[in-house]
Amino acid sequence: MEPKQIEALLNTAIDAAIQASHVLLDHLGKKNDALVIRAKRDGSPVSAADLASHQIIETLLAHTGIPRICEEGHLPPFAERQHWPLFWLIDPLDGTDSYLRNRSGFAVNIALCDTNGPFLGLVADPLANVMYYGAKGMGAFQRTLDRDVNATPVIPKPLTKPYLLVTSWNEPLALSELLPSHLTATDFRSEPVSGALKFCQVALGEADVHARSGPYMEWDCAAGDAILRSMGLIVRGRHSNEPLEYNTMNLRVEGLWVSRIPSNALHQR
Repeated sequence: MEPKQIEALLNTAIDAAIQASHVLLDHLGKKNDALVIRAKRDGSPVSAADLASHQIIETLLAHTGIPRICEEGHLPPFAERQHWPLFWLIDPLDGTDSYLRNRSGFAVNIALCDTNGPFLGLVADPLANVMYYGAKGMGAFQRTLDRDVNATPVIPKPLTKPYLLVTSWNEPLALSELLPSHLTATDFRSEPVSGALKFCQVALGEADVHARSGPYMEWDCAAGDAILRSMGLIVRGRHSNEPLEYNTMNLRVEGLWVSRIPSNALHQR
């Protein structure tokens, strides 16, 4: 895909994320019992805000002519979508539980994937009024959610010990069990962080490793994965140790890890 095409698709995704973020903030002041509509199959909630954000993103991205896989949308059968050369992966409200608790950590995730995985992605943090995005060949950037503002390149903070591992709030494994085998637990401290913002913290250098033992859905991690790929970082499967695969039959990611620590840094004291 030509750079001008990627830039045009990125601008559409940015516009969708900005509009969706404003809708989420508009809904945030409503009472929780008015927001919750139903539960998903896994028991997690779906809210009116999820659906409002989904509708905005769906409408804008439909104009690209590229098929979409969205947490709140209709999922075409695998026999059809396995042949897609391009597709959007969307979570219109990542972290619904945090959102309903009025807790920071919810986000809007949009990624564009080809057969090799996500090559364009953005994560919008409405409460913080910030968006992180990246694309293959362009690098990673951050900007506010205001209209017509300039983005600035993401420049990661230097590595310092103790390194920081960010995990999910419900991560069951201890730090020593969660880290990849080539990393030493005594070099780390850990903190829980909600949703896709963990990937953004690694991109910024505010965290050094993100690891998760439990399952993700692909729309939970594709946008963050794309941002990190634009910086040369690889999100790997916890068991396969290979780059994540997308548009799989069940759309599940069974654990992952990503590290910004180069191998030579492991021997520095």
